[in-house]
Amino acid sequence: LEGVREELLKEEYLPENIDKYLSLFNDDSDSEALLNTLRETLGSFLPEGAAESLSEIISSVKAAAYGEFKLEFDPTLVRGMSYYTGTIFEIVCAEFGSSIAGGGRYDGMVGRFTGNDVPACGFSIGFERIITILSERKTGSPEKGKKTAFLIDKAIKGEEFSAIMKEASRLRAEGITVLCARMMKNKRFQKDSLEAAGYSEIRDFYADKDNSKKEI
Repeated sequence: LEGVREELLKEEYLPENIDKYLSLFNDDSDSEALLNTLRETLGSFLPEGAAESLSEIISSVKAAAYGEFKLEFDPTLVRGMSYYTGTIFEIVCAEFGSSIAGGGRYDGMVGRFTGNDVPACGFSIGFERIITILSERKTGSPEKGKKTAFLIDKAIKGEEFSAIMKEASRLRAEGITVLCARMMKNKRFQKDSLEAAGYSEIRDFYADKDNSKKEI
């Protein structure tokens, strides 16, 4: 942060304004508390729904987690690609000094080639780094087994969404491959595609309704 301060001073920003800005990044609170602090401090300058969306991501990942890793909200993280339109992330492993994967949300990318904007997200992986880690840990490849898909109503959010992620995590711990996806308008096509991909069970999760389960 000291380097950032020096750079801003060279740009002739007022020292008191620099200190106020840098104070946003000196909070030692956990991710949820830091998000609340930023939401209160930035007020209307923070895009509507941004803090809530990040909070939902954090709670959902924590609910689905069964491995040993730390999830940290970093307001200083920047990825140097102009096509990102939303949340970005990086994955870091203790064995390496840099990230082994990173990506984010880019709703406008597909539209550049097709003319129709499509909500999308993705990430790049450093396969060589991951292979090295797995080799050192002597981790074997998982065996092929049952594949289940969770189709989730777009209206489901918050705690209900986190509960679904937790159920998916529980099944994965049992060796079941679980895909979580939002329901498409053409759900029949979506299910046919999943069936063709080898998903033997599809579970539908609706908002404010009893969750139904359909086996194919």
